[in-house]
Amino acid sequence: MLSPESIIIDVVFDWDKWVLLIKMNMVIVLIFILVYLLIKILIKRIKNKNNAQTKVIPVEFTYKVGGASIKYQIIRNYTNIEVAHKIYVELITRKAAIEIEEDKDVIQEVYNSWYNLFKITRDELKQITGDILSNNKTTNDLEKLLTDILNKGLRPHLTEYQANFKKWYSEELEKSENFGMSPQNIQKKFPEYKELVASMRNVNRLLIDYSKQLERVIRDN
Repeated sequence: MLSPESIIIDVVFDWDKWVLLIKMNMVIVLIFILVYLLIKILIKRIKNKNNAQTKVIPVEFTYKVGGASIKYQIIRNYTNIEVAHKIYVELITRKAAIEIEEDKDVIQEVYNSWYNLFKITRDELKQITGDILSNNKTTNDLEKLLTDILNKGLRPHLTEYQANFKKWYSEELEKSENFGMSPQNIQKKFPEYKELVASMRNVNRLLIDYSKQLERVIRDN
């Protein structure tokens, strides 16, 4: 026999008075209502997420990388927004998408920042799994954009100047004639200083533009 506490709804009809009595265990009823509302909210969130994955908004732009204009079509879905946001944050928080100031910035530190950006972007590309690429083909153009920025944007400058400059700079720091001199003034002695700075500014402009394009993917503006 069920105890009164375990009864959810008890319906009694008084035939003498022709009265229908309905007794409800409010605690259990409230629990059922709460569970129902939670399930409804969960279903709604899953539905919204699925809609966001299927109802995507294409973001098209022509991007000049390495001297050639390349058109990408980046699709705004959760995967692409997440990847784009990670790289965007790296760009705007280091000396990459921030304009270089020739008389204030230390080239050695800028190179270290660029190297870390290169490494982090490459690591993010590695984390895009085969399952995502095969089932979410809209990620392909974002992957191509990230790869082009590394290989056509950063890599050519770093390959041409970074190693030579770092070797030269470390040797200059040991010379007595440079003791007490600021890093900014020492670096100006580099034989190809003007060419290096001009190339660095080109990369800097590219990365600034790159960050703006990633922001479009993230915010759809």
